[in-house]
Amino acid sequence: MTSKCGFVSIIGNTNSGKSTLLNCIIGEKISIVSSKIQTTRQEVRGIVEYNNSQIIFVDTPGFCSSKTALERALLSNFRRAYKNSDVVLMVIDCTKKNWERDIDFLAHERKLKKPFAIALNKVDLLKNKQNLLSIADKLNQYDFINEIFMISSLVGTGIEPLKRYLAENVPESPWLYFENHEKTDQEISVRLAEITRETMFEHLNQEIPYSIYVKTDKVTVTDKKIKLMQSIIVMKDTQKAIVLGHKGIMIKSIRLESIKKMREIFNKNIELKLFVIVRDKWSEKKEHLINAGLI
Repeated sequence: MTSKCGFVSIIGNTNSGKSTLLNCIIGEKISIVSSKIQTTRQEVRGIVEYNNSQIIFVDTPGFCSSKTALERALLSNFRRAYKNSDVVLMVIDCTKKNWERDIDFLAHERKLKKPFAIALNKVDLLKNKQNLLSIADKLNQYDFINEIFMISSLVGTGIEPLKRYLAENVPESPWLYFENHEKTDQEISVRLAEITRETMFEHLNQEIPYSIYVKTDKVTVTDKKIKLMQSIIVMKDTQKAIVLGHKGIMIKSIRLESIKKMREIFNKNIELKLFVIVRDKWSEKKEHLINAGLI
């Protein structure tokens, strides 16, 4: 049987469930999940085999404007992943009313002529199922959409037919990764930094803007332990004070929760040290965007 291998970009608006879907398909948490906008910044790759196919998923940043250097970097990451993929999977939150704008965002890209599927996500949360059929009818009017799947990435509904479609539509090619490989090619230093950043989103709510980033400065991995140091980069002294919290309570909570998540994912003891550093307007400076892995 001829082997197949290819890249599938997972695209869509913020909070549509792209990262949750990727984690569901892979069977392991490799992309951070948050209700906050623009959680995913870099291309996150997950790898899975299905029959004779090896599918390499790329989770992309949500659609955004291009007003700031940070937003332009996010948009560039999205477009690169989208254009370089073999199959495009667009995730739409079927409980929202603005999904048609998501399609319009891509209308000018139909010339790429590649398999394009829609995953109508969060069907378990939709009270009126007739609305789901109405959305599907409207989507069928777009000639560049090949298939529509109704799924719930949270509970796993409809995932198997979606995986089958993707496996069938990646091109014939030797596999890029050996069997029994890691489920992601993302460096462990990046994965660890993303776990801490996710924890910060959960603890800080709207108090800290999205221009923070986390960098793993040093990591040592042994059979039983991961020892690491990380820097949390903010732009103002006031932001640093919020991250630290009164008498260091906030940073302690972030550290302990991050350790708990890391331990669950890597099944190792974790020793984590966190430092908060102020870098004025880092998100507007190219060298800092490079350090953050955004360009």
